[in-house]
Amino acid sequence: MKTLVRSAALLVTVATTLSLTACGGAEDDDTVHTRVLLDWNPNPDHLALYTAEHTGAYDDRGLDVEFLLPGNTADAAKDVSLGRADLAVSYETDTILARAEGLDVINVGALIPTPLNSLITKASSGITAPADLAGKSVATSGLPSQQTTLNYIARKAGIDPGSITMPNVQQNLNQALLSDQVDAIFGAYPNIEGVELARRTDVTTLTAAEMGVPSSAELVIIANPTRLADDEAYADRVRSFLAATAEGHDAALQDADLAVDALTPETTGAYDPDLLAKMVDATLDILRKGNSDGDTTFGVQNPQAWSEYADWMRDNDLLDASTGTNALVNGADATTNDYLPE
Repeated sequence: MKTLVRSAALLVTVATTLSLTACGGAEDDDTVHTRVLLDWNPNPDHLALYTAEHTGAYDDRGLDVEFLLPGNTADAAKDVSLGRADLAVSYETDTILARAEGLDVINVGALIPTPLNSLITKASSGITAPADLAGKSVATSGLPSQQTTLNYIARKAGIDPGSITMPNVQQNLNQALLSDQVDAIFGAYPNIEGVELARRTDVTTLTAAEMGVPSSAELVIIANPTRLADDEAYADRVRSFLAATAEGHDAALQDADLAVDALTPETTGAYDPDLLAKMVDATLDILRKGNSDGDTTFGVQNPQAWSEYADWMRDNDLLDASTGTNALVNGADATTNDYLPE
């Protein structure tokens, strides 16, 4: 799950934009206004979205897409559930938690189909495997799920989680590592923070999957399942949006420069051109590997994998196994491939 640690730019709040009352926004004779809430500032994780916009794929399907910036990353499920946004970019973990809390959301496609949260350390630290973390300090940005995951990684590696110091440095992960305040950081993305750090020093990166954490989709697109069932126009709009985004995804894979061109105006002041190009290349390398099953088709997720990940969340106290809907939520019900292009 992405944390509030994107070091390149500060989050911009546009709460006034989200106060628009019409669920679908304004429409004209040719296009349907579609509001899509992002999880964060525009960055290389969003390359499919902005490449689709750049190439006119949304326009070709009659969609006037407006990308909105969130006040915080918890906005996505609430705003989609309440109809204040048509779609949103979120995370598998958050989508399952949202359903457990009774929010009306479902994943309709993955932007980044595998986990990105990683442990990054300087190569000089000697940390090359989870077992090497015993007695070390690992900075996080303070999310409870990060400590839970690190505890799981430690136990799986046969070391005492209590032997690892886990200071909360909030948005200063890179700075904490570069200044040697800690031995490693956890919660950084290899295609963003990892690229930034590699320009400054030699680093070793261990992904969550490499450390034994069950696979999950880092970034997903969520919709409102009740609206999908009851409003055919909304369902068609979701299908059109996903088809156009799939075109953007495929176009970016075929031409990295096109993706850079699409993201450049959206990320001005956040990344210099050379760094942005390297981040796009790193993101495309991740996308070429596909989802946890190795399926490289845009958006496709395995419901059984979502079920297993929800079970892992429950086993590790990220879902309460004893009370309320948390005990009943099935991860497989939180995702569907039905609205993706054939």
